Amino acid sequence: MAVLMGLVLWPVSAEAAPDNERTVRVAFPIQKGLTELDEYGNYSGYTYEYLEEIAQYTGWDYEFVQVPGDENESLTTLMRMLQDGEVDLMGGMLYDPALREQFDYASHDYGMVDTVLQVLYENIPDVTINSQVQQYFRIAVLSQSSRSVKELEDYCAMNLVTPEYVNCTSVEEQKEALLSGRADMMLNNSVNPVEGVRTIAKFASKPFFFVTSKDKNTGLLGDLNKAIVSIEQSNPYFTASLNEKYFTSTDNKLYLTKEEQEYIKDAGVMKVAVLKEQPPYQYWDEKQDKLSGISVDLLAYVSQVTGLQFELVGVDTPDLLYEEMDRDNIKLVAGMPYNYDLARERRLSMSRPYVSAQYLILMKEDSTEASIKGKKLALTNAGSYKGEYQGNVYRYDTVSECIRAVEKGEADYTYVDAYTAQFYINMPEFHDLKMVPQTYEARKICFGVVKSGSMELLSILNKVITTIPVVDMQGIINQNSMNKQSYTIGDMIRMNPLEAIIVLVAGFLTVIAVLSYFLRQRARMSKKTALELRKHFRLYALVNDYIFEYNHQTGKLLVSRPRPEKKSEPEMMDFDLKKESDSDELKEQKQGFVDLIMQNEGIVEANLVCNDGQRHWLRLAIEKVYDGDALVYVLGKINMIDEEMQQRDELLSKARLDSLTHIYNAETIRNLIIEDIHQMKEGEHGALLMIDVDHFKTVNDNYGHMSGDEVLRAVAQLLRSSFRADDIVGRPGGDEFMVYMKKVKDKSALCDKCGEICSKARELLVENEIGITISVGAALSCAGDEYEDLYQITDKQLYEAKKDGRDGFKAADRMEAAGL
Repeated sequence: MAVLMGLVLWPVSAEAAPDNERTVRVAFPIQKGLTELDEYGNYSGYTYEYLEEIAQYTGWDYEFVQVPGDENESLTTLMRMLQDGEVDLMGGMLYDPALREQFDYASHDYGMVDTVLQVLYENIPDVTINSQVQQYFRIAVLSQSSRSVKELEDYCAMNLVTPEYVNCTSVEEQKEALLSGRADMMLNNSVNPVEGVRTIAKFASKPFFFVTSKDKNTGLLGDLNKAIVSIEQSNPYFTASLNEKYFTSTDNKLYLTKEEQEYIKDAGVMKVAVLKEQPPYQYWDEKQDKLSGISVDLLAYVSQVTGLQFELVGVDTPDLLYEEMDRDNIKLVAGMPYNYDLARERRLSMSRPYVSAQYLILMKEDSTEASIKGKKLALTNAGSYKGEYQGNVYRYDTVSECIRAVEKGEADYTYVDAYTAQFYINMPEFHDLKMVPQTYEARKICFGVVKSGSMELLSILNKVITTIPVVDMQGIINQNSMNKQSYTIGDMIRMNPLEAIIVLVAGFLTVIAVLSYFLRQRARMSKKTALELRKHFRLYALVNDYIFEYNHQTGKLLVSRPRPEKKSEPEMMDFDLKKESDSDELKEQKQGFVDLIMQNEGIVEANLVCNDGQRHWLRLAIEKVYDGDALVYVLGKINMIDEEMQQRDELLSKARLDSLTHIYNAETIRNLIIEDIHQMKEGEHGALLMIDVDHFKTVNDNYGHMSGDEVLRAVAQLLRSSFRADDIVGRPGGDEFMVYMKKVKDKSALCDKCGEICSKARELLVENEIGITISVGAALSCAGDEYEDLYQITDKQLYEAKKDGRDGFKAADRMEAAGL
């Protein structure tokens, strides 16, 4: 009876729709993975989530019924209560003709369960079922599981397996039989997750259903059937995602077989080919005088966790790399594209990809991607694409040469992945390149194992890539792709060519200094003469720019407007800055200009109201003329730099934002948070929130990376709209987001906010009606905190939120954090 009931769930309360209010009494036995209840009264599990989704269509509310006793006793009691009408609904029921006489089954199942054979992780390669060979295995089974044993007997007969049963009374005893060597494998079902084991065979798939009291809940069963059909039609992957969430093992521990351990022991030092010009994956770092990159750091991680030893062999081009392979000088290729044709052609076995990045077009800022037909496309000689190209292809040895060809104008554009683009865009010499996202399949990077080598090496690499924590892998990627470089004066001139005018201004100031000398001499002798004024006019005509002359003693300001025609005189505008008849607004404008030129000397930039009544950005070159210690004149040149300042602001804004979601990037949000914490006063509180999209990989796998990007943009928009304007919202990378709230009252207010954004995320529907949930870790901050400490506390809270089943939050204040 317990096996037939092997899947019952516990529904959570859902807010009923006003026009269809009904409270459904649901039987609730505690079953791992299916129906769970934590110490805080929070419910989770496969059946629980499915019932919550049903409530979205039916408007039902739920009352959960529990009874004392162990799992078998509670199941038996609840089934009797269902027969008597004391509860309305029960989940996780396998179909059985005898039970069909007692209960009404839903017309549609809501999941599948398989009977499985499982072994310890380290025994996987040693235990393989081969239907062509007579085999003998000791199998740990539950003594009361007669139905599963019958299914196992049919499977063994079909696959020439002779079983010896090791009878056990619990799953724990089954696993102990594996660990002690009394059994080779254990019999289990796919919805009963056990840590430390992995499935090697599945068979006897069976659907499971919701059931109701016999002939007592016809209306309820009809609504239930409609809701299940609607769920499966609107999201065919819903049950698959629930199955992965609750029944797929998340054990990230690295398990190596005896053969793999022996291989590591005997392998010695293996030579690995590393390209010197393929940043950020692999390249020669001249500053550190060594090979660096994502692949190199990942190899160091592999060496650390496995004991394998690598010798890096730097090569300049892919062709030279393949020559090293042909001479049998290397065993491993670092950072090769994940491409079956390339692997087959070069006789390489590919590991699992360890990096996946979107393709981008790199082109000049002033170029457009509207049409690339006939344009010059820069590609590497080693490219594996064999189809047609939109543009005319120009070949280069390395990606670096392709990008430099675009920078120099030798090519119009090139294709690179996002991490490569980010590496180069951070260099001053490539500041005028722009990135255009593409919709092609993401570029994947893996290790290539030379086929003459041992396959144990490939297996070890795959296991490490599979089990490396996401945080560690993202850290390796970020520290290599975010290539920060210092800017020299030459870089600044190239990035801001208009500022180069400063050199000319310096020369012009020399002219002004000479002019001021003559003006001082003239002022001593007499007032300005007509000849002196004419000389000014001619000098201003030569300069052909806005020149001002302010007489400090009289308050007169002369401004020359550039001559409209080559042979005409410049227009001279005369302002009396001490004129009493001016309006208050005009007096304020004039006084602002006077204060600026009186308080500064040299080159000054300011935003002022000009003669046209509009505010403009001006660059002024100011020189003062003295008679002894007394100031007589202020002379200078004026340039209007509105467009230049706008371009500068746009560049600064782009450098601070994440290119996909247009919220702050990792470096910017970290700097802003540190700045706010340092400015925090005693007694004030802030809060750091770390947000992860639950099972984001499933979205990418099931819907593609474009849909994944839409999800990230939608979450970013949700966060922007959910927090105050002065709160800091950013995306450090991947599916991780970060929010820093300023002036938070207390932990209760923080928890309310976390619960609010989790709720909003559940209601969010992205393209293709993708539903998502998020996990949130949060911690209060106070004056004197260090960012790294706050980050670690918040990261711990996020881990706890995920550990508790995701789709929720965990928050800590300072007292709680001290105990973590």
